[in-house]
Amino acid sequence: RLKINGKKKEFDNFTTYNIKGLSDDEVAKILEKTCQDLKIKNPFIVNVIPQHLAITKNLEIPSVDAREIKEIINLQSGRQTPYSREEIVVDYASIGTFRHSYTKILLAIVPRNTIKRQCEIIQKAGFRLEKILFAPEGIAQICRTQLKGDLLENPVGIVHINLNFTDFIVAVNGAASYTRSIPLGVKHYLEKTDEFMGKLVEELKKSLEAYQAEDIGTAVQLLFLTGAIEQLADLSAILAAQLHVPNKVLLYLGLLPLNQKVLTASTINKHVSFFGVTAALMYLRSIKIDLIPEEIKLKRAFDERIQQLIHMSVYVIVILVLCGSIFMSKFYFENVYLERLKIQHETLKPEAEILEKSMTKARIIKHYIRNRGHSLKVIEALYEILPKRIMLTDIKMDIEGKLNLKGTARAMSDVFTFVVALEESEFFSNVQTNYTSSRKEKDEDWADFGISCLLVKR
Repeated sequence: RLKINGKKKEFDNFTTYNIKGLSDDEVAKILEKTCQDLKIKNPFIVNVIPQHLAITKNLEIPSVDAREIKEIINLQSGRQTPYSREEIVVDYASIGTFRHSYTKILLAIVPRNTIKRQCEIIQKAGFRLEKILFAPEGIAQICRTQLKGDLLENPVGIVHINLNFTDFIVAVNGAASYTRSIPLGVKHYLEKTDEFMGKLVEELKKSLEAYQAEDIGTAVQLLFLTGAIEQLADLSAILAAQLHVPNKVLLYLGLLPLNQKVLTASTINKHVSFFGVTAALMYLRSIKIDLIPEEIKLKRAFDERIQQLIHMSVYVIVILVLCGSIFMSKFYFENVYLERLKIQHETLKPEAEILEKSMTKARIIKHYIRNRGHSLKVIEALYEILPKRIMLTDIKMDIEGKLNLKGTARAMSDVFTFVVALEESEFFSNVQTNYTSSRKEKDEDWADFGISCLLVKR
């Protein structure tokens, strides 16, 4: 079990079971009970496929576009195995490009029945399988941390020994570029040591030759020996002498962030290597190959899309409810406020009517006081500007302040002088001559006139 707390990672438990001969239901119960004993809630379940359960191929794809590469693999992968396309699960990791338009890939092929069985076991245990990783990728990445200088860019071989199998991996810059499974392990070493060493050397030679024949990269510069190798004391010296490639022993437990209690736990079987599983977990996000079947990926993508639509629908409904609530609340409070105003209006209406009558009386009185004596002032102003040769015969003033004057003068020039005087007076405005007429009386000339003007309000 790997516990992740922020950037800190720690393995706090290793558990192994021999499930040979057990049914899928029994294996599922063991898995369920183990998680219960460890008090694991909502685990992120990862399955790691070892090399011996997969077929790997190194291919050159005439494209550098990821989508095109995927389509070509789906069409051609069935030709790389004795299985039909429907009977296998495939994925790939890009090794690099060459000739500007070709991509080298490591193709991993696993029988669909194997994947299906493992998915069903985990499902029966009550969990969801999140990823199916390829063990050599994690091993290649964690071994890169032990390289320095030029070896970081050059091919490095990894010999990972387990109970029944040995994985030969060539890694370049932390990426597995070639893998091969050898059916020899610690079990065979314990049974026939000398025979094991001879066969292992022979198989490793074949692996190195096959790697060179594939023209994947330059020759291997260094071999890492790792896995369950504590009891294989002479392995390093024998391989150095027979393969003529320098090697280095890596005790994988020293490369992992282990809780102290794990190192002393009795569950660690020295004949079994946890390296493939732990390395894959350590580099979970950067491993490229994921062997989850395509139909499961599509179903999960569909389910996630449905969940997104459900969440979006819920958000829309919540927003509509909130908007409706706000609108109804506003409408309700406006009605309440309107009713309150109506009540206040009914209460204040009699007082307002009394106040309005009082204000009307006050305006009338104010107007009366303001205009009191105004007519006398108008007559006084007329008297002051009236020429001596003019006699007014009619003076009328309406409530709008319009003044009509009629009279007679000895000469028409006196009328014009009177009009000019009215225009210049501060008491009158909009002075207009309505009519003028001449007549003779007793051999004397007289001029009759009519003038209108407006009184200037004070």
